[in-house]
Amino acid sequence: MAFVSSRRLWSVTAGLLVAGVGLSAAQQPTPQPPVASPPAADPTKVVAYIYGTVPVTQEAFGKYLMDRGGADKLELFVNKLIIETEARKRNVTVTDLEMKAALDEDIAGVSAGGAAVSRQDFVKIVLAKHDKTFYEWMEDIVRPRLLLQKMCYDRVKAKVTEAELKKQFDRRYGEQPLVQIIMYPLGDPLKVIQEQYAKYRNDAVEFDSAARAQANPGLAASKGLIKPVTRHLIAEDKIVEDTAFKLKKGEVSEVIQTRQGYIVMKMVEAIPANAKADFAKERPVLEKAAFDELLLAEIPAFFAELKKAANVSTTYQPPAEWRTIGATSTVPSVIPAGPAGVRATAPQQPGGR
Repeated sequence: MAFVSSRRLWSVTAGLLVAGVGLSAAQQPTPQPPVASPPAADPTKVVAYIYGTVPVTQEAFGKYLMDRGGADKLELFVNKLIIETEARKRNVTVTDLEMKAALDEDIAGVSAGGAAVSRQDFVKIVLAKHDKTFYEWMEDIVRPRLLLQKMCYDRVKAKVTEAELKKQFDRRYGEQPLVQIIMYPLGDPLKVIQEQYAKYRNDAVEFDSAARAQANPGLAASKGLIKPVTRHLIAEDKIVEDTAFKLKKGEVSEVIQTRQGYIVMKMVEAIPANAKADFAKERPVLEKAAFDELLLAEIPAFFAELKKAANVSTTYQPPAEWRTIGATSTVPSVIPAGPAGVRATAPQQPGGR
């Protein structure tokens, strides 16, 4: 490549400068007005400064996070705003003490299944499994939940009737069948299940063997024995409760289809009702149990109404760049040298050669 000598370059440059000096006033370029400086950023909306005085705004940082996965939380954020907006309309608030009490209940609920769990372990182990920080748990789970509970209070309270209390009493103190279950995974062919069923239906030893060998490890470990079935069972499949109460001691059910897969039940014994239980004495406990159960069912229905009324319309779209690379374009094997003379290195051969 031929290079222009410095003398020639100076000659050309000087000629341009001289030509510029010789222009008449009419030929001089019109002076441009100075460019207005951008308005100063609001200090309360600045998250950082670079070069001492250049602001990094909340808006720019927010856009950065959204483009890198924050859009996945957009629905969660919108739902939270809807709940908080409706709570303000109803003058419903949540205090820090209520938040802490709810956290203690969450920790106690985890501890109920085994050894006591400390707050530190709850954050490090339990929340980590849910991919939540402590702040996210308190602000995105606990606070919205408490607000919804308060807004639903009157709706639920009206539904705690005598009939609901009777259901709670029967569930706690009524007759309870103790059964063994063999559960087949979803997708297992019915024909194969029926062939196995024919072998153990009338053979107690074969039934126990099949119960110990079933795919569900928890059921296999207990030989299919589960907690006693109760009346008014909270479950998706009412047929489980109905079948358990129809069986006689030692009897095996037909193959039953449920949402979790096919199951077979065997009656071990019927635990009789607790004749000593007193409805009047148990009433406060029954009222709380009924309220909590109805509240759990009411919250999703109530929030669905709020969201419908909010008429949410999402306009944000994640950036399309770099999401289909390779599908419609070819990546160069060597990146050209940049201003600093950096060039991509060739891929290493096996063995480092």
